[in-house]
Amino acid sequence: MKLNPASQPVSSLHQPVSRCELNSFFGGIGPQIHTAQKDLPPASSPAQADQRVLACDPHDLDRFFADVSYRVVLTDRLQSQLDQRLATGFNVFQLIEPDENKLSDILADLLNPKGTHGQGDLFLRLLLERLELAADPQLVREATVQREALMPGGQNDQRRMDVFVKAGLLLAIENKVDSPEQPKQIRDYLDYLEGRDSPGSPRLNTVIYLTPNGRCPESLGHSELRRYQDSRGLRCWSYQDHLLRWVQDCRRECEAQRIRDFLLDFIGYIESDLIREPEDNHEETENDNDQ
Repeated sequence: MKLNPASQPVSSLHQPVSRCELNSFFGGIGPQIHTAQKDLPPASSPAQADQRVLACDPHDLDRFFADVSYRVVLTDRLQSQLDQRLATGFNVFQLIEPDENKLSDILADLLNPKGTHGQGDLFLRLLLERLELAADPQLVREATVQREALMPGGQNDQRRMDVFVKAGLLLAIENKVDSPEQPKQIRDYLDYLEGRDSPGSPRLNTVIYLTPNGRCPESLGHSELRRYQDSRGLRCWSYQDHLLRWVQDCRRECEAQRIRDFLLDFIGYIESDLIREPEDNHEETENDNDQ
């Protein structure tokens, strides 16, 4: 059992320690303490129990802490040997500390069939599967991915979509880590993509509003939000849930070890650095936004 928090994966620091792990770490110490406690008559009060603790044999305490110290040193030594080969504490994202734009660059490259990852359209296909969107396989293989794509012909032609995918269907990703939504931003994106859906066909063109906690865009009232979500035109995705699962899918299916290692670091970064408190839905703004 690891005792050095700096050497543990972030996700493991939040997991409770089981009795089995404690017994494994303390080895023969636990049974000795348990036996000593069984030999004592029951305490008549909490105060008496505290006095018993204070009245422990100093030699027993010395042996106890000496054994614990030895086990801590041994654990650190084993962890150091492991890190020489596997560098379990290293995460490239902790060094570069990517901002919102750099995260969008990463997403765009992963989704690009011609991206540097060398996996073709694999990651894009996995995303479309997560979205439950059926697309022509040939068009997915030939998909194009743009960063900061202008929205020509829309109500606001100066809008720039963080990540814009053309794969037969159209997919826009608006990445908001801590920055707020611009006025009517998501509403404009939805209007733009809705106007490019094929008449009479199922809704395919989609906006992913990506935030750490999956918050809803403020430019939509409750009834509008529900309508777009029901038609699958809008997905409010969180890094901690939806995107994390997609990245895990990508790592599981990826064949290149170098990219698998990168995706593992990305997973660790999402789990540790992209955590935000959940926000309440904005039903109270329905009357204002639905007018």
